[in-house]
Amino acid sequence: MNILLIDDHPLFLEGVRHVLLQLKDDIAIQTCGSCEEALALDDEDVDLVLLDINLPGMSGLEGLQQIRHRLPATPLVVMSASEDRSKVLRAIELGAKGYIPKSSTPDIILTALQLVLSGGVYLPMAVLDTINSSQAKTSNTDGQTLTPRQVEVLKLLAEGHSNKSIGSHLSMAENTVRVHVSAILRFLDVNNRTEAGLAASRMGLLEEVEN
Repeated sequence: MNILLIDDHPLFLEGVRHVLLQLKDDIAIQTCGSCEEALALDDEDVDLVLLDINLPGMSGLEGLQQIRHRLPATPLVVMSASEDRSKVLRAIELGAKGYIPKSSTPDIILTALQLVLSGGVYLPMAVLDTINSSQAKTSNTDGQTLTPRQVEVLKLLAEGHSNKSIGSHLSMAENTVRVHVSAILRFLDVNNRTEAGLAASRMGLLEEVEN
């Protein structure tokens, strides 16, 4: 497995390298100190990209877009000291499959990367909590809450729509839909979309959307 790690802090690079070697057997790690250096590489045989968005030269978000364009099938995860909500959401909208704060423990980093490699999207719970607390909320019958946007996603999910279809209906990026679906599954304490629809119906959430 080939991993491209883009960061300009030597101590962090060394620490993350040690964590990444625990991810799978036969891991090869290539490091770059800037987006420009990464984009100049000839080798496109990359299975995972880890990118800091606070880099010298080209901004991390601009670099994210260019790297995603060059490696469209390769999952890219942002690892940053910043936990600013707007940066997190912007990174996901631009195609990042996850956002891991540099303050995360090795176990959390490994769990997040395993989720991404299995096709999921990872966001830190603190960021999800901030998103939920900063928006108007809709209560269910147990006094718990989902944001209005999440309830809209839940209704379409319960109707059998795919993430792509939900994104089209709500004018949202598919990655953003995935983030909402993951939050909904955690909120309902279920394992899949079918169970989510049944649980939401039982709790009266779908009725709130229709009224």
